[in-house]
Amino acid sequence: MPLRHRRPFAAILLGMLALHGALLAVPIRFLAWDDSVAARKIGFQNIKGVIELQDLHPSKRSATLEGTAGESPLQLIALDRPGPEGKPATLEIKAPAGIQSPLVLILPDAKHLTGLRLFVIEDNSSNFGWGTVRFINATGKALLIRQDKTIKALPDTWTPVDVDPGGKARNMGMQLVARDDLKAILYSAVWEHDPDVRKLVFVVPGTDVRTGAVEFKIIPENRHAPAPVEPPPANATGTP
Repeated sequence: MPLRHRRPFAAILLGMLALHGALLAVPIRFLAWDDSVAARKIGFQNIKGVIELQDLHPSKRSATLEGTAGESPLQLIALDRPGPEGKPATLEIKAPAGIQSPLVLILPDAKHLTGLRLFVIEDNSSNFGWGTVRFINATGKALLIRQDKTIKALPDTWTPVDVDPGGKARNMGMQLVARDDLKAILYSAVWEHDPDVRKLVFVVPGTDVRTGAVEFKIIPENRHAPAPVEPPPANATGTP
């Protein structure tokens, strides 16, 4: 009898690896943009069910939760906002391809049913190293950042730009100017560099629009600080 066609072992192995990759767990954390978002009742749905996010704060990351790459889209659930059919409104978490450790920034958005919108940032320490300052320009204007003698452009989009001073703990100069007016210094101060601390820095418009000055929302993280505790599932069935 003729032998039946058999798939090569290598092809079977690749298929198994692809399936394993589809179920790959990824660490995910959350950060509230402001106090109004932090005060909201928000849940996160993964394969374990719905977990209500605890202790959201504008200046520190949440506990690390488990997401599952390749499964149905991960979602935030506005537990305090009704959606279709009376169930809580949901918002899909869309992370760019290749992100290893998503940090989900939760912003207010009056136009969405949930009252929220999301911005996902790579937060893996192999990409965003300890001692690094990661700037995200939320002013809508092109800027230049100067750290001591290093100058980098901050585009007018929310594109992360890293400044890595390197070396030991010390003070360092930090200045910010508009790209179209190099003589007008929008910010100037001395910052502390600590190789064990990384800073996520959002550049936002200042309160005095006449001067064009800017302000910073700084979210520091120390590699030696204890991690927040993961909250228990709020609903074991996975249904909000």
